[in-house]
Amino acid sequence: MNVKKDGIRQARLNMAAPLPSGTQGSEGKLLPLKEETRVGRTSGMMNKGCCFRLAAWLALSGLPGAGMAEMLPAEEVLLPAPSACRSDRAAVAHLPLRLAVYAPEKDVPVVEALLNVLNAQGVLSGLSITRDKASADAVCSVEGTPSGTGEGYEARLKRDVEGRGILHLKAAAPQGLFYAWQSMVQILSANRTGEGFSVPVFSLRDDPRFEWRGLMLDVSRHFFTMAEVKRMVDTMSLFKLNRLHLHLTDGPGWCLEIKKYPLLTSMSAWRVPLADGEWNWQEVKLAIQEHDPEATYGGFYTQEQMKEIIDYARSRQVTVVPEIDLPGHSYAAMHAYGDLICDGVDFPVEGKKGRDAVCMGRPETLRFVKDVVDELKAVFPPGSPIHLGHDEVSAEAWKKCRYCQNRLKNLREKDLKALGRDFLQQIADYVRKDGYDAIVWDEAGELEADKHILVMAWRGNGFAAAAARKGHPVILAPCSHFYFDYYQSAASTEPKAVGGLIPLKQVYGYELPELSPEEAARVRGLQANIWTEYLYNMGLVEYMAWPRALALSERAWSDCDPRDYKSFRSRASRALKILEKLAVKYRPMDEED
Repeated sequence: MNVKKDGIRQARLNMAAPLPSGTQGSEGKLLPLKEETRVGRTSGMMNKGCCFRLAAWLALSGLPGAGMAEMLPAEEVLLPAPSACRSDRAAVAHLPLRLAVYAPEKDVPVVEALLNVLNAQGVLSGLSITRDKASADAVCSVEGTPSGTGEGYEARLKRDVEGRGILHLKAAAPQGLFYAWQSMVQILSANRTGEGFSVPVFSLRDDPRFEWRGLMLDVSRHFFTMAEVKRMVDTMSLFKLNRLHLHLTDGPGWCLEIKKYPLLTSMSAWRVPLADGEWNWQEVKLAIQEHDPEATYGGFYTQEQMKEIIDYARSRQVTVVPEIDLPGHSYAAMHAYGDLICDGVDFPVEGKKGRDAVCMGRPETLRFVKDVVDELKAVFPPGSPIHLGHDEVSAEAWKKCRYCQNRLKNLREKDLKALGRDFLQQIADYVRKDGYDAIVWDEAGELEADKHILVMAWRGNGFAAAAARKGHPVILAPCSHFYFDYYQSAASTEPKAVGGLIPLKQVYGYELPELSPEEAARVRGLQANIWTEYLYNMGLVEYMAWPRALALSERAWSDCDPRDYKSFRSRASRALKILEKLAVKYRPMDEED
């Protein structure tokens, strides 16, 4: 592993205090609960007499819940909120700390692998398979026909006359069972006693709102190790985020091994370090380590390391999405291979001014990109999305390049946009021919390219709506709400950031663009982006991501009212306790935001 030097700067301490519990209602057909109390948005709190009687019963019973201040129903804990949930506060079930899990013989391999992941996660522990259904604390099964993404599930907690609990978890696909257990992690963690778990019985059904629930991590401006990327996968999967988009290339660095082009990583993965916390693109100096002993900052993933990350993420229901940013943001590629540079360009000077688009006329460019795509396909499994960038492309060099002008004539076009459109279409077709999906930033959506290309809209709802109306599948990643490199409160109180202001409440309040039903069906999901100009270690990345990524998770998974912020805050305060247990360096929520 090739790694960077870690920074020292310290963010705020994790000192978030628990908030008063809120309530969250839901609709849907569920299995009935005996003497059920339905908890809704504005009702469902037990009266004082009932609370007193329950506390007295627990104290006299000597059961594990005795002496607890409160036992939280599932709907006051789960984040993201489930599709439908009912709890009975008056019926409390007790479970041991070490759960024995039963599964039908056909499902044992799936469940055993899942329990291994959960045990490694570090929130629950001691989960094990049992072949004795009668003594099991949980019964899991994969049955039925998957609908949609296959991520839906049903869960129920029952109790016997002695108060012993048993969980029943059912899904039509392994990914649904995985998310059922992530919900159990939250519910059980919130109701832990010294000897086990004491939980109000519940019945819930859950399905995601969107299939794409993503975070993007920029590893080009600052490199993050394989272990750090895995850590990010772990925290994402806890809250049902399922796409990790890695921005592997940009002007400051190329961070994935391409065997046919070794100079990409020997020349363009390393640079002379700047002072911690500082960022000045004009001063970035890419260099070969063997030739410049000061080029100690940076790193890259070998293809085998990337395969390990992919497998690790897959076991946690996270898909890794690689981005090779072209034709702009290509300084690192052009630094390594001069055949990608336009004719007549003073590259070192012009490239640092943002005029770093590869040549559209040289045949070497198309061959280079296709070779890179071939190696991506050798690393990433079929069906994976491949992000091709295409944002902030400067065409200045194309104007005076004889190769580009000749290409323009051959296309019988006069507008330079035709060069970008032709390039994009050829590469997207090459990506898609083996069953991979091509994704681009929303600037490319203006090029009238093939409507099968996914458009990731970062400039706002207007650009997302325009792409959807043209027939493109759309991923919503507006910088107004989902750029997590922006400040979370006044700059004077926060670690240095790129600018802007996106507090937690603003993330949660995001509303989709106005679209027709046909256009709305093209929205694949939501994604937040973490650019890393000033985020030079994982602690700072986590500080900027959490708890804002909790709001993203709920907006992407649950069809909740974005105005019901009070309920979200209450549940987020409990979710942060899980992150605290895992030593995630989240930002505490403000008292008022």
